[in-house]
Amino acid sequence: MPHYELGDYESQLISRIYEAALDPGLWSDVLQSITDACGAHQSTLFFYDAQCRARNFAVAAKTRGGIIEKYLCEFIDVEAARMHIQLSQLKEGELATPTDLVRVTGGSYEDLVGVEYMETFMPELQFCAGIILLHDNMTCSGLGIRKHTGSSDLDSTAEDFLRRITPHMVQAIKIHDHLSNVKQVNQAIKEVLKRINQGVFLLDRNLRVIFSNAEAARVLESRAVLEIGRQGKLYLTGDKENQQLQSVFQSLIQPAQGILRKSRKAISLAAGTDFQSKPLKLTITPVDTHTDNELNKEGIAIAVFVNDPDRPGNFSDAYMQQAYALTPTECSIMKALLKNKNIGDIAEMRGTTLETARSQLKIILQKTGTHSQVELSRLLVALDNDV
Repeated sequence: MPHYELGDYESQLISRIYEAALDPGLWSDVLQSITDACGAHQSTLFFYDAQCRARNFAVAAKTRGGIIEKYLCEFIDVEAARMHIQLSQLKEGELATPTDLVRVTGGSYEDLVGVEYMETFMPELQFCAGIILLHDNMTCSGLGIRKHTGSSDLDSTAEDFLRRITPHMVQAIKIHDHLSNVKQVNQAIKEVLKRINQGVFLLDRNLRVIFSNAEAARVLESRAVLEIGRQGKLYLTGDKENQQLQSVFQSLIQPAQGILRKSRKAISLAAGTDFQSKPLKLTITPVDTHTDNELNKEGIAIAVFVNDPDRPGNFSDAYMQQAYALTPTECSIMKALLKNKNIGDIAEMRGTTLETARSQLKIILQKTGTHSQVELSRLLVALDNDV
């Protein structure tokens, strides 16, 4: 086998492993280097999060067009389940050879993954070694090394090499796990704020508006009572109402020090009462500076939520999928329930059995954190009325 050089080569590879933790696009080159160093023909890496599929990724040193997408869509859930159930005895960072798999699972790698998996992803390849890089209740990650069918197993030099880089692979995946989770949470917050039916203004410590969603823009355009001034600050056009609003802001923040007061209570007020439209409802709440939350990291100090009673409530599929991880089918069922359809009507409408519809409803209850159809109905009404 082609032996790697100790020292510089290995140090450079470890540096690239940590670079890939920050930029997943670099993993393919890292895996190719690992493949070459082991005298293998293929290396693969996957990361799986059961709660957030957007974080899932898979990469290989060499791959055919569309094969990664097929794996992520059809096989990654199964592989993650196998890791949780059949490989639970293996520890993070432990190198597993084909012999180890037989000892742990009672069968070969081929028995573990099945014929379809082998034919789809490993034609003419055989499993040589694997390493569990991350394994907890909701997330897992693994590295696999493969050679052409009929080739010899990895020799001791290659196994020693893998054992030396494994601690760094484990650490890199944990870095990726943390960073991607932070990014996903941050993105989820922004996406939810963009899609909810309330107007949202996020203010920095100088009370300047640094974020507003589409509904906030609609309120600014259609209702003359709320505006953003030249300095980027939010104000009400009525003198008395604006004085009250600014007083609320001052009660939540000390501009001289730029430090929020200790009061954590949200404050509500109405604005723009006239004979033609109902008053806007404003809820102003401070963002806690003493906790490690994503909004605070971006310099956001105050959130202003604006509810326009003249706007008809309506929640979108995109919001439900983002907020509760519902599938399009589950969103459709939610909307049917909002229209007072019973589970039998929904089954007939969708052409499914009553048992299937009940099973889908059970999943919706779990995802939305409700415990009965009555609680779910209350949630739907609340969402539809912008509460």
